[in-house]
Amino acid sequence: MASYAEGRKAFGFCDRCGFRYNLKDLKTETVNLATTNLLVCPECWDPDHPQNMLGRVRVDDPQALRSPRPLGGISGRDLPAAYRWDFSTGTAQTSPTRIDGWWASNGIITWNSSSETLNLVSDPDSSNPGDPYLHRGFNASEGANDWLSIDASTYKFVVSSFKVNRLPDFEPDDRYFQDFQGQLFWAIDTSPGPGSTWPYSLDRSQISQHKPVFTNAQTSDGFSTENRDMASQFKVVWDMSNNPNWSGTLTGLRLDYFHAKNTSDPGPDYDAGDIDINYIEVVAFHNPDL
Repeated sequence: MASYAEGRKAFGFCDRCGFRYNLKDLKTETVNLATTNLLVCPECWDPDHPQNMLGRVRVDDPQALRSPRPLGGISGRDLPAAYRWDFSTGTAQTSPTRIDGWWASNGIITWNSSSETLNLVSDPDSSNPGDPYLHRGFNASEGANDWLSIDASTYKFVVSSFKVNRLPDFEPDDRYFQDFQGQLFWAIDTSPGPGSTWPYSLDRSQISQHKPVFTNAQTSDGFSTENRDMASQFKVVWDMSNNPNWSGTLTGLRLDYFHAKNTSDPGPDYDAGDIDINYIEVVAFHNPDL
């Protein structure tokens, strides 16, 4: 094998400009990754141009992410709830008796300050004992003009979480056979005003001016009699995204947590059970797996 002197003091001439430099300072020129056998000075030396390497280096700069989770990536997820009642304050009102704006028909509501929940039980002295339900919204006849304003095109889910203290009792003379079935009603009257009554006793002249309150209803999914042994805590979700009647500006909500009422009962009727409601909300997005 040939060997070469170190040549610390040797000099040579640039193949491009012809000026003399120390031989060790001359650099080899490369074009398209191939040496040209030209030794040039540092001033004349050009690096191999990147364009000469096109196609040699794999260029892969992916931009898409697998299963991304951007804010608003799923329609409505970044929107706050249209309404959310978590009963953390338990603000009481009268005429009629309301808590955080909610009032009951055929039922008695009380606020539990320690658990911050709304308790709903049947009212044995009502005309329909055993069939309590909650209202929130238009109530002009009682002087409580507290109607809601829900944009049905955006907010498609009504969600409620509650604890069952006492399950409804299914009896042979029950009027309803789905006694553990949540149901949602809503009002579409966009121009409530004086003279309208709550909720169903509109006379013909009033009906011509105002739509009857709560003309629409939808039964919830996954909330039926066979669920009664699952747990004491439940969450019911009314998915209204495919209901054509859920439209416009909604002014009121009615929640029937249980359908339980005897055909006739001379004494107190506790068929409807006893529940503590943790929250009620109207939202634009809901993950059914949560």
